[in-house]
Amino acid sequence: MTRQSRYRELRRFVGVGRVLSEGLAKALRVFENPKFMATRSKEGEPNIALVMTWTVFKDDTLIYGDFMTYKTRQNIEEDHRMSLLVMTMGLDSWHVKADFEGFHRADEHYEFIAMTPLFRYNQYTNARAAGVAQAVWASDNFRIGKLSVLTAYLKSKRSRKRVPEISTSEGNMPRNVVERFNKMDTVKVVAFVNHDGYPHAFPALGMVAASQNTLVFNRNEEKRRGYSLSDGQRVAVSLVTMEPQVFQVKGTFRELDDTTGYVLVDRAYVCSLPKPGERVDVPMLRRVETPL
Repeated sequence: MTRQSRYRELRRFVGVGRVLSEGLAKALRVFENPKFMATRSKEGEPNIALVMTWTVFKDDTLIYGDFMTYKTRQNIEEDHRMSLLVMTMGLDSWHVKADFEGFHRADEHYEFIAMTPLFRYNQYTNARAAGVAQAVWASDNFRIGKLSVLTAYLKSKRSRKRVPEISTSEGNMPRNVVERFNKMDTVKVVAFVNHDGYPHAFPALGMVAASQNTLVFNRNEEKRRGYSLSDGQRVAVSLVTMEPQVFQVKGTFRELDDTTGYVLVDRAYVCSLPKPGERVDVPMLRRVETPL
């Protein structure tokens, strides 16, 4: 049996499981839909990465092709708890909690991922392994209206003057990163470790930079999903632009009030080629590459 026919045979048995709804499973199977993978270190530090290759293998079993995800891979090998924020171009969104099971090579899981669009048609891209996880819980679909995005963006801009000016030696984002955070046509996602021990994530599309080392956002999407970040809690923020460019910043959440919060940034990384994982918040002579 050829790899292609084997892939078709496997796809025949892919259905909707007990956890994944039909709409969510359909969204996961669309390669172009953004999937943000939230993980945690053994110390409890959240991390978030854009991993487009996640899809459904069978029922509630999820699978992705691992490449360019050093820190993410390290985290899930140390702690199996992970989650996915799945979004569509129409701004539907679901959150999935999952238990990571392991990496596969030279088996049906690897064959399955090797035949997906990114790896099948690109001679320069090969998956190091197929990562497999079991979905244990999924949210309902949260659709984000365009008016809601605009409202959150304007509220965040008006709140910038309320964010205190804090001088720091680390976490100062370069001008190009600040400018991208201030654009409305970018995707921003916040990750944190919830009280259940799993890393969770929610979109904060209206987030803007208040300064070189602070990001302010309206908390509507956080509260809408039943979350409540605590003042002083560690967070990670993913920024994806239309270019596309991907960045991640890490810092501490600070509460202004029940509707508005900000992140005091202490780390900033570029997550796309040519140097994924390079820190960009400190002078070049002090930079240490920490792949994501």
